[in-house]
Amino acid sequence: MRAEWILDSFVHSLICVNFEGEITYANAATQQLTNIPLDDLLGKRFAVALPFICVDSGRLLSDQLAESARNAKAFLSHVQSRNEALYLVLVSSVFDDEKAPVGYSVAISAATQEILYRDGESDLDPLTELMGRREFERRLENLVNDAATSSRTHSLLYIDIDQFKLINDTSGHVSGDNLIKTIADCLRTELFIGDILCRLGGDEFGILLSNVDTFEARSVATRLVKAVKRLTFMWSGIAHRVSISIGVVLIDEYSQDRASVMSQADVAMYSAKEDGRGRVHVYDTRDKKLSRLHDDMDWVHRINKALAADDFCLVTERILPLVDEDNNTALYNELLVRMRYNGDILSPGQFMPAAERFGLMPQIDRWVIKSFFNYLQRNPELNDRDVMYSINISGQSLCQESFLEFVYRYLRRSNVNPKIICFEITETVAITNFSVVTRFIHQVHELGGKFALDDFGTGMSSFGYLQELPVDYVKIDGLFVHDMDKNPVHKAMVRSINDISHVLGKKTIAEFVERQEIMDQLKSLGVDYAQGHLHGRPQALQDLADPA
Repeated sequence: MRAEWILDSFVHSLICVNFEGEITYANAATQQLTNIPLDDLLGKRFAVALPFICVDSGRLLSDQLAESARNAKAFLSHVQSRNEALYLVLVSSVFDDEKAPVGYSVAISAATQEILYRDGESDLDPLTELMGRREFERRLENLVNDAATSSRTHSLLYIDIDQFKLINDTSGHVSGDNLIKTIADCLRTELFIGDILCRLGGDEFGILLSNVDTFEARSVATRLVKAVKRLTFMWSGIAHRVSISIGVVLIDEYSQDRASVMSQADVAMYSAKEDGRGRVHVYDTRDKKLSRLHDDMDWVHRINKALAADDFCLVTERILPLVDEDNNTALYNELLVRMRYNGDILSPGQFMPAAERFGLMPQIDRWVIKSFFNYLQRNPELNDRDVMYSINISGQSLCQESFLEFVYRYLRRSNVNPKIICFEITETVAITNFSVVTRFIHQVHELGGKFALDDFGTGMSSFGYLQELPVDYVKIDGLFVHDMDKNPVHKAMVRSINDISHVLGKKTIAEFVERQEIMDQLKSLGVDYAQGHLHGRPQALQDLADPA
């Protein structure tokens, strides 16, 4: 009885078959595999209960079993079920007490990644030698289909290495590759036979767990997180503490399809990162936070698609001079980006939050700069006119040395005049990355370009920092401007920012100017420029009218 209890506790199917091809024994896992009660399995023909096809030969497994039994040979093979699920089968002869053969045993488990061939080519990741993404997605689809037609539940674990980019950028790509291999080896040693591990790409891994519930899947994920935390990754004499974040999703009868399961696991993984990294988060449809995160990640896919299809466009908003001085630029515009989606033009408020949350701003910033500089190349007459164009740069971009080199390289093009370019950065970003920003400003100034400090007054506002930052323009935040004619405190803030900026030799730009009363007060205070919808909304770059 104890031996039978042990066999029934196996997660893999174990079957005994006589020479007539009838099942004489099956453990509990076989019932889960076939969805046939154990009592009905006994005496049933193996070919009927398990009509598997051998992947290599294309023959029925039952035929190959009979041939093996006659020759008393054991064999290992990959087989495929009717729903295209792949399994690894180990066949051995069974002997009686007199050592005479009486049949054969068949052990069946989910196919492992070590020996997997499809369409004649190895579907293995070359770096980690783990299963490739294509086969992993096929296995996932099989589990989704299985859960839809049976009472079994499975799980997908979506894994991302925390702070991978930091290690990769600071220590080099070779160190990044070695870290990925180290993590892969660690995960592999913690899993059981039948658990499917895959490198999905970059620093992301996926794991499929068959016949588990939420509690079991969470336990496995927690064990993996703890195992990785015990690692110390050494590279060039530097010790790096590493961790992983894992999103867990249960595959059950309510799972729609492979893509939705992947998306849910991705969302859960990002939630684990937001909770502090090195954590596990289980997807729950009732979790409002996950619902919002899911919406944001839908925008991520749309943004990436728009970047690939060049579905962004540029618009310009006028910045009008308020004082009639010779050094005021006759035509000053801020470049703003819009996104095309399903025939509509989307404002930044609809896609920028997701882009900022998921680190897509550098790609968008690069698109803006490349597109606008190409526009200047097509319109070389702008280089010699009294114009100025402001281009926003995000904090994420400023933190990338490669992005700053990208901007500097574009500015040095001989057919683009840097003197008509002004880069805008927010006050918070400038102060948080003070040394990087200051160095970049000096490089741009050397080429003749200019800088504006955006949203001044609402962030980590400090006139001391303003004195140290070598910007050319200070943009007074619209929070103070939009009601300064009715709010004396806001008017005083505008006056003080304007006065101190002028003392420091910087020009001022008031944002959110939408009423003539505001315009009049700004003129009386001596603010240099005004920007807002009072004199028109943004218009497409190519439709920009020539100044009179």
